[in-house]
Amino acid sequence: MGAQFQKKLFRKITRWRKSKKLRLYALLGLASVGVISYAIYMNNKPRDVDPASYKPLLELIAQAESNDNYNAHFGNSANTDVEFTAMTIEEVQQWQREFVAQGSPSSAVGRYQIIDTTLSELIATQDIDPAQTFDEPTQDKFAIALLERRGSVEYVNQELPTEQFAANLAMEWAALPKVIGDNGDASYYAGDGLNYALVDKEDILEAVQQLRPLQ
Repeated sequence: MGAQFQKKLFRKITRWRKSKKLRLYALLGLASVGVISYAIYMNNKPRDVDPASYKPLLELIAQAESNDNYNAHFGNSANTDVEFTAMTIEEVQQWQREFVAQGSPSSAVGRYQIIDTTLSELIATQDIDPAQTFDEPTQDKFAIALLERRGSVEYVNQELPTEQFAANLAMEWAALPKVIGDNGDASYYAGDGLNYALVDKEDILEAVQQLRPLQ
């Protein structure tokens, strides 16, 4: 009986050891799958745009739209009388409404000549408090949000061709050339009597190509 008991015990211990190894191998296998899956996810995860790489494009747009003046408004890129950078966003919106009511064909203000409807959209989509000041950093933030809306993230992830992204920007800023199609150096809004492209097609394409993904 003693010998049979020892044999049974030995078989049980052997099966237990094999079972333990199998569980260990299973856990290692699951861990490996997890590591590989995470690596694939990180490799395919959309990359953000490096904020510093926006600078050449922002400067080009600002120069064309407002002569790089954060206090510019439609019809007066050299404005110094109205200090938009000291106003709250809601005060700027009120000024825009009054400006249009006085007969202006456009409500565009600031470094990037943002019109009233676009400003309202940005407030909603960016979760901005209208009591916030329409200062330089806020205007730059809004411009980057517009660049993203037109495809900057897709562009740096190679999901959008250079020419198409540049063409998208021309739909946002009338002083940029439409790039694609006949007369690609013309404004997307050419013919409306208000807007003309003030940037060469080659210059906007060069500025776009400065965008880089965040490492």
